[in-house]
Amino acid sequence: MTDDPLRLITWPDPITIESLGQAIGDLHGLRVVVEPIPSRLRHAQVTGLVVVVGEVAHVYYDDDLPPLNRLQAVMHEYAHILHHDVVARAPAVCARTTFSDPKEARAEVTGMELLAEVRLRRKRFDVLDFLGGADRRS
Repeated sequence: MTDDPLRLITWPDPITIESLGQAIGDLHGLRVVVEPIPSRLRHAQVTGLVVVVGEVAHVYYDDDLPPLNRLQAVMHEYAHILHHDVVARAPAVCARTTFSDPKEARAEVTGMELLAEVRLRRKRFDVLDFLGGADRRS
C-alpha cells in the first residue's frame, strides 16, 4: 500500500457517496452498499461500521447523526476498505471503538483526507461550471 492511498483511487465524475464507495471497493474487488445501521446492530457508541460478506462491503452509518457527521462516518468506513482492514475471510470480527487503536486512528485520518479531497474536487468542478456559465446555484 502506498503512503498516500488516495492516489490509488480512480476518482469518479461526478463524485457521490455511492460512486466514491464503489471506486474504493473496486480496488479490492468489492461491491459497496451504503445504508443506515440496521436496528439490531445499533449501539450508542457506534456511528458507523463496515461488514464484508463475500464480495459485498456493507457500509453502515447512524442516520440520526447530523449530515456532516454522517458523511464523516461513511468516509471513515471507506478508509477501512481502502486500507484493507476488513475482509470477508477474517477469522473474527474486529470491533474497535477508540482511536487509540492504530487502525482506527489511521482510518480517521484517511477518512478526513477523503472528505477534504472530495470537497476540493467538487469545489473545483463548481468553479469550472461557474466560469463556464453553468452555475447550478443561480
